Amino acid sequence: MTERKNLKLEEDIKIFSDELKLCFSKEEIEQVARETGFVKRKSKIEAWEFVCLCCFMDVEVANNTLVTLCTKLSEKTGILVSNQELDQRLNERCVKFLKKIFEKLLRQTITNNTRIPSICDEYFKRIRILDSTAFQVPESYKDIYPGSGGCSQASGVKIQLEYELKSGNLLNIQVGAGSGSDNTFGSKIRETIKAGDLILRDLGYFNFEDFLDIEKRKGFYISRLKPNIAVYIESNDIEYYKNGTPKKSSLFKRIYISDIMKQMSDGEHYELKDVYIGQGKKLKTRLILYKLTNEQLKKRSEKSKKNAKKKGIEKSDNTIGLLGISMYITNIEQEVLSAKQVYELYALRLQIETIFKTWKSIFHIHAVKQVKIERCKCQLYGKLILLLLSSAVMFKMRTLAIKNKELEASEMKVSEIVHEYIDRLYGDLIKFPSKTFNNVKSVFENVVKNGLKSHKKDKKTVFDILGVCYKQMSANVKFAA
Repeated sequence: MTERKNLKLEEDIKIFSDELKLCFSKEEIEQVARETGFVKRKSKIEAWEFVCLCCFMDVEVANNTLVTLCTKLSEKTGILVSNQELDQRLNERCVKFLKKIFEKLLRQTITNNTRIPSICDEYFKRIRILDSTAFQVPESYKDIYPGSGGCSQASGVKIQLEYELKSGNLLNIQVGAGSGSDNTFGSKIRETIKAGDLILRDLGYFNFEDFLDIEKRKGFYISRLKPNIAVYIESNDIEYYKNGTPKKSSLFKRIYISDIMKQMSDGEHYELKDVYIGQGKKLKTRLILYKLTNEQLKKRSEKSKKNAKKKGIEKSDNTIGLLGISMYITNIEQEVLSAKQVYELYALRLQIETIFKTWKSIFHIHAVKQVKIERCKCQLYGKLILLLLSSAVMFKMRTLAIKNKELEASEMKVSEIVHEYIDRLYGDLIKFPSKTFNNVKSVFENVVKNGLKSHKKDKKTVFDILGVCYKQMSANVKFAA
């Protein structure tokens, strides 16, 4: 049995290694360089080496000095270039070159054949999480990357990301100014929604039309409900005009969440099956309420004050009064998900925040100094290329750990391990493709040895919620409670 498992593991690693080889080749990179005008004639530094410098050498081209970049390039490739030569090559054509590689890699969906088996597969084909991350850049970039205002700096970059939880694919990425609105991005990707998709979004993406469109496409949504949105139920006391026509004003009765909240105990779930939200009452949905514990309320209050101060806004009395309750809307039937399961499933949205944490703390996407704007853009697209490849490797390692060892690997720990190997992985993909298998195998062995998740008591992990941790789920397990 052990020998059979080892053979299957090696087969899985080989398949993934072959998929990685399709991502980069010296010839393909050279072709993109010529298409974008980055390379017109033979140069000291080949196109693949520029990709290595901007993406995989663990230096930030917009944060480190030109001396450091030239020295790193020399140490890795043996090529000697001057500061001036390198600075001249980090130009608008280099930006176009890296952006084109990023866009091609994004379309490849490297982990498309890798999926986490889940007890909710019967109901949801994909679990799509949308969110954004932002970081400040030097004020001199404000005409290209204006900031979000408030107490923030005048210039900032915002990256929109849609992540598919079950396959690990980064579905949609958009780079824009810090002043860009989250709310409009959800509408831009409506056409990509398919039947059976489950959409998890935060309040920044709250949009009635998006929810209606998801339903029309036979998808599902779970979203937080804004505290200032009016909630109605159908009235039992309909009033009529003399001609027998019902008065529109009596068809619905407004309910007040604050009144319900007073009757709930800490940690309790409460549900209203059919409510209508907004003044136009266009969206009929299911409303789930969860009253926070004292500890949860304390954390939320502190975070709310911090965010309000950062954005230079003042919270309304109604918003402050409802901090102690979480409100969710969904079109998923009660027979499929109980109120508690809706609350737990929405918690999967936090996975994208973990991704953003790795982007900044491990891959340093936000580390930008005062340099020419082209260097900043080269770093931005270089880091996104790095993150696309790293994300695919990280996800594959975690699925192999579950599938072959029945172990759950930590997102943060695996990110650190992959970060240390990614330079070698890329270099061998270009120069020695046959070494890819052994490199991937080394990463996996390190993950099993050093990358396992430390579990906190009474706190469910992502794989706990999906029902894939530690044991093989029996065929008769039902997702609904």
